[in-house]
Amino acid sequence: MWCQSELRKLQDTIAAISALLREAEKRQVEAEDVKDWLKKLKDVVYDADDLLDDFSTEALRRRRVTGRGKRILNEVHIFFSSSNQLIYASKMAHRVMEIRGRIDAIKSDKFDYNVSRSNNLGSFVENRPRPQTYPFDSEPYVIGRENDKKQVVQFLLNPDFEENVSILAIVGVGGLGKTTLARLVFNDESIQKYFELKLWVCVSTNFCVEDILRKIKRECTSGKDLTSMNAVGSQNVLGEELHKKKYLLVLDDVWNENRYEWLKLEGLLVNSARGSKILVTARSRRVATTMTRTFHELSGLPEHDSLTLLMRMAMKHEHELRNQKLDAIAKEILKKCAGVPLAIMTIGRLLLFLSNNEEEWLNFNNNDLSRIDQKEGDIMPSLKLSYDFLPSHLKQCFAYCSLFPKDYELDPLELIYLWMAQGFIRPLDNKKTVEEVGYDYFMELLSRSFFQDIQEDHYGNIVRCKMHDLMHDLAESVAGDICITIDSSHAKSFPKGARHVSITFDLDEIKGFERDQRIRSLFLMVEKRILIAHLEVSYFRNLRALRIRAVNIKAISKSISKLKHLRSLDLSENKELTSLPNSISRLCNLEILNLSSCHKLKGLPRGITKLVNLRQLDLIDCYALTHMPRGIGKLTSLQMLNVFVVGKKSNRNAARLNELSRLAGILLRNKGLIIEGLENVESISSEVDASFSMEKLAIQKLGLHWCPDEVRANAEEVLQRLRPHRDIRGLDILGYDGVRLPSWLSQLHDLVEIRIFVCQQCNHLPPLDHLPFLKKICLDSLDNLECVELSESSGTLQSFYPSLKEIELYNLDKFKGWERRSRRDNRIEQEEDIREEEEEDHSSSYMLCKFVDNVKIDIDSCPKFSYMQGEQLHVSVTTIKLLEQLLRNAADHSDPQPGHHPTNLPSLAVPNPSTSKMTFISITSIPVSALTSLAIDSMNDADHLPMELFQSVPSLKSLAISNWSRLKALSGRAILRYLPALEKLEIYNCEELDLSTEDDDEDDGCGGGEGMHQLQGGHKLRQITITEVHKTRSLPGWFQYLPNLQELTIETCFGLKSLPRRLFLPLLTTLESLSLCDCPELDLSRTGESGDQQDMSNLQFAKLRDLSFWGEKMETLPWWIQHLTNLESLSIRRCTDLKAMPEWFPQLTSLQYLEVYGCEKELTRRCKRKTGEDWPKISHIPRLYVV
Repeated sequence: MWCQSELRKLQDTIAAISALLREAEKRQVEAEDVKDWLKKLKDVVYDADDLLDDFSTEALRRRRVTGRGKRILNEVHIFFSSSNQLIYASKMAHRVMEIRGRIDAIKSDKFDYNVSRSNNLGSFVENRPRPQTYPFDSEPYVIGRENDKKQVVQFLLNPDFEENVSILAIVGVGGLGKTTLARLVFNDESIQKYFELKLWVCVSTNFCVEDILRKIKRECTSGKDLTSMNAVGSQNVLGEELHKKKYLLVLDDVWNENRYEWLKLEGLLVNSARGSKILVTARSRRVATTMTRTFHELSGLPEHDSLTLLMRMAMKHEHELRNQKLDAIAKEILKKCAGVPLAIMTIGRLLLFLSNNEEEWLNFNNNDLSRIDQKEGDIMPSLKLSYDFLPSHLKQCFAYCSLFPKDYELDPLELIYLWMAQGFIRPLDNKKTVEEVGYDYFMELLSRSFFQDIQEDHYGNIVRCKMHDLMHDLAESVAGDICITIDSSHAKSFPKGARHVSITFDLDEIKGFERDQRIRSLFLMVEKRILIAHLEVSYFRNLRALRIRAVNIKAISKSISKLKHLRSLDLSENKELTSLPNSISRLCNLEILNLSSCHKLKGLPRGITKLVNLRQLDLIDCYALTHMPRGIGKLTSLQMLNVFVVGKKSNRNAARLNELSRLAGILLRNKGLIIEGLENVESISSEVDASFSMEKLAIQKLGLHWCPDEVRANAEEVLQRLRPHRDIRGLDILGYDGVRLPSWLSQLHDLVEIRIFVCQQCNHLPPLDHLPFLKKICLDSLDNLECVELSESSGTLQSFYPSLKEIELYNLDKFKGWERRSRRDNRIEQEEDIREEEEEDHSSSYMLCKFVDNVKIDIDSCPKFSYMQGEQLHVSVTTIKLLEQLLRNAADHSDPQPGHHPTNLPSLAVPNPSTSKMTFISITSIPVSALTSLAIDSMNDADHLPMELFQSVPSLKSLAISNWSRLKALSGRAILRYLPALEKLEIYNCEELDLSTEDDDEDDGCGGGEGMHQLQGGHKLRQITITEVHKTRSLPGWFQYLPNLQELTIETCFGLKSLPRRLFLPLLTTLESLSLCDCPELDLSRTGESGDQQDMSNLQFAKLRDLSFWGEKMETLPWWIQHLTNLESLSIRRCTDLKAMPEWFPQLTSLQYLEVYGCEKELTRRCKRKTGEDWPKISHIPRLYVV
């Protein structure tokens, strides 16, 4: 009973200390002795919390055995009810007394330091004075804000608003220049003329309506003294001044989040002329939202503007930086500033006192910005104010983010789970789960600009975000030694006071660290994936969160069970991990278990069903997982389970589908669920209760997966029974072997994304075109799919796929397109399909799908599907008749009307183009002369392209010819002559085509060589890709007429033997990128003999920056490389004859990246760092990759 009483007293004491610490966080503590005293208090709170958690954990373990369900501190007598607990009781009592003694000592220090609640803790943050801002301050260093100014001025001068007063908020982190932008706008000449009255009020941190009104009145009345006037009288004066006047009011530096306070002020400002505007500057969207929904988000300056501002502040000139090789260091320094003008000016002011010495600048660059001494008006003190205004519960969440590296893509859910593990999230009631409250925390930090660069999925969920580099510096600064990152340069011990640690080097090194009992978070974040056979971390006994991601651990020690405080265990992306020890079942506090992307994980330990506190179980992309353990339905705390694998009936340890039905009531907040192993469901009626329905699961996305290699006759019955609720937003179906998909697909009104894979028997899809929110369609490996059905309303004007943004079609051998249902017999009929046996005139009725420009299309291996997108035509059919019809169309309709629909097809009207993302267009209405892109794929009944085709498409900018097995001739000179706008040419997989047979002097009907010379210097072709054109032996002669070619790629051309010097050397003067890959007969070491070097005197090779050789025959690098004065990247792969680097290699002084991969071992040895013979030739290159 003594210990029970002492524990309760300790709880009360810790609660009081925590309240004092929260109070201190609201104030500006400046006295160093007080800071030290508060730090001691924090340390004792941590240790006391560990002690209390020890009691709770032991009680929880025993409740699992005894079945007791009451809270620990109400049942402390569990520990002392029998003699075998005396040792444990004595040990715990000693720890309680030790912590109580430390608290008493700290209490006595309170009087030594003269600390009380009312003194020496400093003033409240919101009462801290902020510098006043004025509208007419000079701005000598404003750079890069012209476009921002233009947009804000455009809003302010816009008269088309219904309300009298419109509001715009300029939002951005501290130091971006919000006040500066507002000042530029305020003083703009057009603004001066447009508004009758202009007012500027600096609001600052204390939003007092009376004070703001007083400032506005003073501005209105030219400084007249109104202090003696009562409130009603002063409001009357303000009303008279603003009445029927068109005014501009700038409210600068607003921090108020109370909408009621704003409405009190707004009500006094609306009695004005229409067209009045209020311009607000604020650091967070949260503040701005109390006043308006219209924001101008201010972003950082681009690199060029940042460098210009830095040089002005540092009083440096561009030639100084270049002469002293300081420009590269300056750009590295600027990365710390992330485009924030105040940060750049802070740095520039400090650089002013440095000499133009490379060593001094490098030393400066090695310091973090937060560690550089700064004045009150500099960047870090400015950002610190945003942190000071955070509520206490958000401050620790923000500081914790410093454990992740800069520029790391943060997962909001991962952050929330980690905050949960540390006990940072405290729900105020039972109306929201811990996860939901954590999401509120994240969104509040986002609204205050602590996070940025958010990425959303198709459903609008935020899945990624980043911290601004300066915010990361701030997080590190405020976290101090509590959250630290350790790399290989640190000593093998944790700093005193560290509680959360991120380690970024070889995992073997962790064994050398002291066994620190204080650490609560351990992140192993190695950049390079390494293989660890066995990981031992049990000596960090107080861990709440362990994150060991993407390091290829093969096994976890069973001693992990000693981490009794562990709440979050992240082992994701360990692709060699095959199993977990069953001892993990002893982690009774575990709430989050992340095993995603553990590709070889075969099963979960049977004891996992004992983890009664488990809330999140992530198994996505665990491809080898064979089943869920029997009893998984006992995990009644689960809030998220994203994969459920139905085991084989013969496996007695495998859960069946009925266990998922037991979890259906608690997985209401599950965002996504994949059910795998559906081929193991022999009878759906015997698997689940009659009351079971997937419609009870209010999930966002559902995946239904069968093994494609196992055929099940009951697939259609199973799929029908697993019908999701009608509000589902994402649906995946994999391996389904039914012939037809169920009609309920057409009833999923809120569907945003549908993906169907490897359904080999399925031959049609039900209508989806009427679904108003469908954004993405993905169909892959549906061998028998011929069509996607159109909805019943397709015969009238309506909107086809009104929200479509992305469509992916892969490996659909029989797919021809979209078809309508015949009203007469309810059967599917192809819409006047082109057939080889049809007469030519029938081809005029062939219908094409036409997508709008902003739909992202990715289509591969669909040999019977043709489509248009904007003015781009992709022809993918097995006959040339369609091309011939295009030519007739071009001859018959010199001015075709886009969107015209033939009158002989009244049953399929073209939908309204303003609301459709996909329409249907007749071959006769294609505007051939206006085409800008043409792709011809899988044409098998002709050996050449008609010359008339090129003459018919003069606007063509992109031409792609692929998978044409019989094509033998392609006139490059005709392409150049008749396609003057062509910029991109791609030729892929044309096995019989020999481009080298075209001679310069042959007359191909386009004017011969004389006509080609007229194009010299004028053709726009910039990019050529030639792939798998095996019969081409050499570059064709028309390459000499490409004065603007910038990118040339030649890949997998087995017959290519030479690059003639008269063609190749001139190309090097224009190319910026050259890639020669897998042409085994091409001997590059003989490309241009030594005598050709005499031709170099009149050629300048200054443009080529990117050069790649993969799998080429060469004993030495081509001699012409030494003349590439601006080459930045050189990749050499699988060039097995190359044994050494040439002597001239050090001349490549601009080279920034060198890759040598899979070459002769001798070359690899010679390039070995510091010891190889060729190391001096390549040591000047910053980025080297030699394997």
